[in-house]
Amino acid sequence: MKTPRGSVLVLLLLNLLRVSWAQSNCIGPSIPGIPGIPGKPGPDGKPGTPGTKGEKGLPGRVSHLNENGEKGDPGFPGMPGKVGPKGPIGPKGVPGPPGARGPKGESGDYRATQKIAFSASRTINHHLRPGQPIRFDHIITNANDNYQARSGKFTCKVPGLYFFTYHASSRGQLCVDLMRGQAEPQKVVTFCDYVQNTFQVTTGSIVLKLEKEETVFLQATDKNALVGIEGANSIFSGFLLFPDAEM
Repeated sequence: MKTPRGSVLVLLLLNLLRVSWAQSNCIGPSIPGIPGIPGKPGPDGKPGTPGTKGEKGLPGRVSHLNENGEKGDPGFPGMPGKVGPKGPIGPKGVPGPPGARGPKGESGDYRATQKIAFSASRTINHHLRPGQPIRFDHIITNANDNYQARSGKFTCKVPGLYFFTYHASSRGQLCVDLMRGQAEPQKVVTFCDYVQNTFQVTTGSIVLKLEKEETVFLQATDKNALVGIEGANSIFSGFLLFPDAEM
């Protein structure tokens, strides 16, 4: 008769339990054995439930941020920048103090004290030919005698700047040339005025730089209605303004 397999296993286990119980009753208390080798760590467990938020802590103390450190060494100069725009003009400054008195000047040139001037009127009431010098025969002023009444010409004796002027009375058209030069005088300017059958006064003036022995005079043209009568005078005048520094 066959015994089931499960029954055999149960019987074996019961026999082992009897033997172990008998041994424990005969020998007495057992001696602990040598501890075994620790096993490998088990796997991490699942994350726990998050805890509640804690209370706010006290403020921290960071004292070193408010303290200045030691001054460092100067750095190298930077590159020059671009030229900026021109600024506005500043206000005018106050006048400075007067300067020191200058040294005494040199003695004046004796020529600066020379007085050269003339003025003459025309009393001749004759017809003038074109190109003829106009004579102003009546001398009013002739300082240093540089004007000749017989020729009507002024001759320069002191080189320099001279002023000449004339006032001419006429009845009709009148044009006169102002001449200058030595052997062959040349025309400088022409003064003209045009009227018909009536009295008029023509005037003109000029400043000339003359050399020694140059002559200056007025010369008639084809328009020559010049008169020289009482109550209608014609006058030619001139004088030295500044002599040259060197003769």
